[in-house]
Amino acid sequence: MSTSLTTNPATGTWLQRIDAGVRAAFQDHHSAVFQRISRLLTTLIFASIFFTVMDTVASFREQYSVYLDIVEWVLVGIFTVEYLLNIYTAPDRKAYVLGVWGIIDLISVLPSYANLGNIAGLKVLRQLRILRFMRILRILKLARGVTQQLGETKNAEANVRMNLTIYGVSLFTVIMISSTLMYFAEHLNEGTQFTSIPQAMWWSVVTITTVGYGDMYPATVAGRLVAAVTMFAGLCLFAVLFNVVGKVLMKALFGQGDLDSTTHADPAAAPVAAAKAGTAGNCACGRGLAADWRLCPHCGLLVN
Repeated sequence: MSTSLTTNPATGTWLQRIDAGVRAAFQDHHSAVFQRISRLLTTLIFASIFFTVMDTVASFREQYSVYLDIVEWVLVGIFTVEYLLNIYTAPDRKAYVLGVWGIIDLISVLPSYANLGNIAGLKVLRQLRILRFMRILRILKLARGVTQQLGETKNAEANVRMNLTIYGVSLFTVIMISSTLMYFAEHLNEGTQFTSIPQAMWWSVVTITTVGYGDMYPATVAGRLVAAVTMFAGLCLFAVLFNVVGKVLMKALFGQGDLDSTTHADPAAAPVAAAKAGTAGNCACGRGLAADWRLCPHCGLLVN
């Protein structure tokens, strides 16, 4: 559930106005500046994911290594500022820092800073490049934002679009996380075909859609565990897709009404209802219908 803070940047001293503006930008989900910041961060998240993925392609890395490093540090700097401002503006700072989203925000930038120093305690962290994939988990914040908007949307057509958006974000997230994990699990194996994350993405799509070409398959125990989880995630995504498609069909056939809102007429009044079959809100089968339904869900007759 989204929160809405009462902030008035036009009052108080200039420091108070800046403070109110920053809080509105990061905590007031209904403010225009919050929407603009969210769109900007969404774009940067996708850019971060793209360059993280392309960094695993050897030819691309060799040709654009300087540019990749520059872009990475620019994005890391922006995400670090966002993390610090989220701490500053959070109603409960401890809850944010120790919460799921705060931890994801921290881990998405921490490995990059670990690479700067030669601290002995951070050598292991620098070697675990897999931690850089945690930046990809930031896309889950997109799903959280869409879910919050869905809870505030009353219009049925907008809800359908929101459900489709949530499914698309979920599918993209599963593909990215599974392919990234599979790459790190398999890329050091001799003769592997998982030579980059884009290569692993093809395997992920084939696995999630249950096509199973068999042209790429994991050989390590870690890779097989990732594959098993990906298969179950694909089944869950199919269930979500069927639910979304079902809602789209219900809207197309019956309008914006909800099946749960149907009222059943008294069976004794069926003859009367039959005489009024052509009037809105009634059907020849004697069941009451919502005013915007175009097809009776009980008998299948068209409503005139």
